[in-house]
Amino acid sequence: MKKLPQHAVIDVSAHRTELTDGRLRAVGDGLVGELVRLVAEGEGVAVCHGVAKTLAQHGLDVHKEQDAAIGRDYLESLFRGFGEHVEVSRFSPVSMDYDRIAGMDVDGYNKNTHFTPNGDHTTEREFLTTKCVHFDAATPFIGNIYGPNTNITDGTPMVCDTRAYCRDNGVAPADLLELMPHSYNVAVKEEHAEPILARYASAVDADLSADLVMVVLLNEVEGGLAHAGSEPRPADPTRPARRPIRHLEYQFAEGVELAKWYRHYRLEIPQPSLQVPDEAARERYHRGVAPVGTDQ
Repeated sequence: MKKLPQHAVIDVSAHRTELTDGRLRAVGDGLVGELVRLVAEGEGVAVCHGVAKTLAQHGLDVHKEQDAAIGRDYLESLFRGFGEHVEVSRFSPVSMDYDRIAGMDVDGYNKNTHFTPNGDHTTEREFLTTKCVHFDAATPFIGNIYGPNTNITDGTPMVCDTRAYCRDNGVAPADLLELMPHSYNVAVKEEHAEPILARYASAVDADLSADLVMVVLLNEVEGGLAHAGSEPRPADPTRPARRPIRHLEYQFAEGVELAKWYRHYRLEIPQPSLQVPDEAARERYHRGVAPVGTDQ
């Protein structure tokens, strides 16, 4: 599998920061401007890395949880700054009343319990983060902050250029999709996922055990990019494994907005199970993916 092109990667340690009252702040608008240029005005993806170096510049250590939390908050502030400079309605094919950006911390290896991204209109349930090729539902942009992992191998984020796949193969975006049995997100059908992984997917090249990395995507099905990840595994099965992820997305107050989005893509309104799926469904939808075809 090819790596994400270098021009989509931002080394945040090259940009000045200030640490005040335990919060890290970018000096100037350069980083936010790069995110806007790459994600909203460019190819729809940006990867921010180098947070460990940025923390070290202030005498902090990414492997200390309290310092890593400062790094995550810093990356989140960049995503929120990006949101302030982007007219989100331009990137949604249906009128949506987005009213905020929400962040949630999840376990990217073990099962999450009592999970809901929005208690206003979704019920708490068990949740697995590892997924097949998919889009997050009803949010034109997402940010996923990974790391630092402990005792984990693989779990590599992948970006899938479904926009180019649809264009090259005459596929309508809605025809890519199917509901997942245990998620509000939508899966790319297997018949499309395999050629996408073989020819249209790129891996994020980063050391997730030694850094914090944020992947920002134009996530809308029409004109955007899907994502996936390889299967995370413990390096030493006898020791605890940890793969923290902070997920950032656009949200709205009313469940009717969610229904509008699914209907636009000719999908029924999902009713996810409150427990993790059975083994067959887990194998199809909630296992990490591997590249397929000649580029494997």
